[in-house]
Amino acid sequence: MSASLRTLLDHDRARLRALTPLDDETLDRPLSWVHSSDLLDPTPWLEPGNLLLTDGAPFSGTDAADPRAYAERLRDAGVAGLGFATDVIHAEVPPEVVEACAAAGVPLIEVGRRAPFIGIIRFVADLIAADRAARFTWLLDAQRAVARAAVRDDGLREILRTLARLLDTWVALYDGAGARIPLEGIPSAPPVEEQRVAGEMRRLLERATAASVQLPAPGGAVLQTIGRSAGLRGVLAVGARAAFDPAEKDLVATVVALASIALDQQRHVQTSLRTVRSGVLELLVDGHADAAGRLAETVFGALPAGPTTVVALAAGAAEPGLLDELDVIMTDPRQLFFAERGGDVVLLAVDGDDVISSLVARRRLAAGSAIHLDGDDLATTLRRADLAAREAPPGTVRAYADIAGSGLVGALRERGGDLIAASLLRPLEAVAPGERRRLLDSARAWLDANGAWDPAARGLGIHRHTLKARIAQLEQVLGLDLSTFSARAELWAALQLTG
Repeated sequence: MSASLRTLLDHDRARLRALTPLDDETLDRPLSWVHSSDLLDPTPWLEPGNLLLTDGAPFSGTDAADPRAYAERLRDAGVAGLGFATDVIHAEVPPEVVEACAAAGVPLIEVGRRAPFIGIIRFVADLIAADRAARFTWLLDAQRAVARAAVRDDGLREILRTLARLLDTWVALYDGAGARIPLEGIPSAPPVEEQRVAGEMRRLLERATAASVQLPAPGGAVLQTIGRSAGLRGVLAVGARAAFDPAEKDLVATVVALASIALDQQRHVQTSLRTVRSGVLELLVDGHADAAGRLAETVFGALPAGPTTVVALAAGAAEPGLLDELDVIMTDPRQLFFAERGGDVVLLAVDGDDVISSLVARRRLAAGSAIHLDGDDLATTLRRADLAAREAPPGTVRAYADIAGSGLVGALRERGGDLIAASLLRPLEAVAPGERRRLLDSARAWLDANGAWDPAARGLGIHRHTLKARIAQLEQVLGLDLSTFSARAELWAALQLTG
């Protein structure tokens, strides 16, 4: 039970009575201490949250304090209330004092029947001491819970999950590049608050030094950098509906320290594991699936099995913080496996399309995907994913199936084949428009007839010798030998690409 005006008013032995209206917020505001003074201006010796006790001496005699100015000074000092003793100097609290306190918003409490101030002070002091002891006990229990979480398999995630549970709030973790790391099973910041938190997080990282910041409530948060100033590993943000008390601040500091240690340890371990992952991937690409499976089972526990999606993240190895984020995301190697390869990052995923798409969109990566079935050659599947990644706009995952579905001509068109086709046909621009149209129509009919003269000529309504003459003229203008299949295929593709 914390010390507040409510606990004091409920304490029968204190003999207190409220003389001004008090709402729940005022009644439950914690009292930091109780101080007694009869000075005309006691505010230099007061702190916010103090309850001031007086026997009324400032309001008696020829040099009596002005009640309104007195009350306003208490309000400006953040005093939690004024306790006015009656039956000492004043039989009752002067009406002008009541009016002044009500106008200034200073809670006014009558201390009746000569109730000793020392009793009130001792009562509040005992409550404050008990509350501090309770918070200290809570902190010890909380730190034990966090320490137990730190030694679990996924220590970092368990630490943050424990913190969110103990504070009944949301927790967000950002890597050193400012990207938010998904934390499955941990409440995330409401969208209305996340934008403000993200902006403050970026400012902390830009300062490149260990620091913390408190965003004011309601909807506030505490942000704390993780790691040393020489190498920040990220930022931890914790929701704070109200300002944290000392025990809660100490718990957050403990979590930040453990998170720093966990991230540093993970960095050294994961650097070694990433080398092993790359080796496993190369074994798979080279066709040594059995050896790769045994190695992966020994080190990671397993590999994704059955139909998987191969995702290539172009230049992903150079993306700041990406590998660290994947280390956090990859909680089940049977569902998701990743490795570096030639500057790219390759993912093998059984599920998790939404997670991968979100990651790619947030980091503005170019990614390609291809379906890999049992018995398929992984090297071929990976080439397909690489091809799709080269065609993907930043922030998107391009599926190889979409590229293959458009056919060879479609693939050529997407890669600028129409420009090459236009260059091939450019010599025809020297021919008169009518003659150029006849030559192109004749070429299309002849190629559609598989180079057979008679069917193509009948379709055009001309003699086959006329058709032969036109094709010969086309050969001369374009510099092609259309007696070869390769030249015919090139001309056919050019006609398709130019429409």
